[in-house]
Amino acid sequence: MLPEAERSEVEAIVGQYPDVKAAVNSLQLDKERFVQLYAVSPPSAIKDKLTEIIRQENTLEGNEKLPEDLRIPSHQSAGEKKKPVKEAVIKQLPVARKKDDRKWKIMTAAIVILLLGSVLLNFFFFQKSTDYKSRYKSLIATKEKLEAEKQREALTSVHSPAAPVIDPLSDPAFKWTTIQGAGLFKGKTVAVGWNAGTQTVYLQARSMPVPPTGKQFQLWAIINKKLVDEGVFETGAEAAQVLQQMKPLAAAQGFAVTLEKAGGSPEPSMDQVCMSAKIAM
Repeated sequence: MLPEAERSEVEAIVGQYPDVKAAVNSLQLDKERFVQLYAVSPPSAIKDKLTEIIRQENTLEGNEKLPEDLRIPSHQSAGEKKKPVKEAVIKQLPVARKKDDRKWKIMTAAIVILLLGSVLLNFFFFQKSTDYKSRYKSLIATKEKLEAEKQREALTSVHSPAAPVIDPLSDPAFKWTTIQGAGLFKGKTVAVGWNAGTQTVYLQARSMPVPPTGKQFQLWAIINKKLVDEGVFETGAEAAQVLQQMKPLAAAQGFAVTLEKAGGSPEPSMDQVCMSAKIAM
């Protein structure tokens, strides 16, 4: 009942979608039921005539009894059979194919965009990571350099003598006092050289041990029976080889050494006096 083009499209759709196929089959069944329900038997005369036409359809006489639009042309014999009509090949609808092509193109473009975005993000984060690592290494190197310079300056100011060891020791302007240890520090000695003219004081920790953790030895000048801070000093094998410059001193009658907390104390701990001695006149 449909034109050839539309019928081909419907058959293609039916072949692709099961739901459409079920609906078409349902319509065909309904049509058949309708025909059977309202079917009218033809009169016997018409029936006989149609039977005669069917029986004589391959003869010239039977061909002339057919309606004009159903007759076989005169140049074709009535006995010749019509060539079978080739069945229509069901092909995918161009519209559906175009939609599928467009869908795949969109999906392919989306995948390509995602891949490019991923590559760009990975490159960006890699560059950032490399930059941060480079900065971190640079900061660590700078920090280590500053700490090394600070330590070197501290050793220079504390351990290194202001003048060669031989000069203060041989200079008659310096009065050297050897302080002997007592109690736990018996047998330990510290030498202190003082130049009254220049108010310069040097100390040599000849045989003093390394103090406990968090502690440090401190030199005091005895002035009118009072102890005046002369600064802390280093001890140990390395420190014993150098002269350590202490605080300037204008006058003094003797020296004392105490064990104080690291960094020194403004007031001496009298119960921590390790040794003391008067300046030889």
